[in-house]
Amino acid sequence: MQRLSAKEKLGQKVLVRTINEFLRRRLFTLEAGGNHWENPVIEFEMAGIPAIASVADIGHEELSIHVTLWPNAHGREFIRAAALHSSHRLGRGGFYASAWLERKKGAWLQTSNGLPSVSCTRDRQGEVERLPWEEPLGFSAEGKFFV
Repeated sequence: MQRLSAKEKLGQKVLVRTINEFLRRRLFTLEAGGNHWENPVIEFEMAGIPAIASVADIGHEELSIHVTLWPNAHGREFIRAAALHSSHRLGRGGFYASAWLERKKGAWLQTSNGLPSVSCTRDRQGEVERLPWEEPLGFSAEGKFFV
């Protein structure tokens, strides 16, 4: 497994907390086919930081997870859309991360081949760094990306 950069580790931490929030709300399970959402978008607070997140079934029992901290109007409107370029990600709020959650051969956050995708404004980085780590609720915080 490749080592994650410092920025990718921030994304991993935020994504684990986001997936845990989806699991606590029972919007999906870690088993294949365990999708239970009517609305795939949630708003919540992450240790006092406003957050918006979305989940999408992308086939092969994988879920795409997107999260924005300190979302602006653009970030709220486009939380379900992929943001491939850093300027698109930063235009959504103070912090953005996305990655895939594997559920077919186990349950893990895919953290290789450029995942997680992360952007953070300089003025918010310290606050994200200070977020406490939260243990994953039944899944691994890292694992292989499958094509």
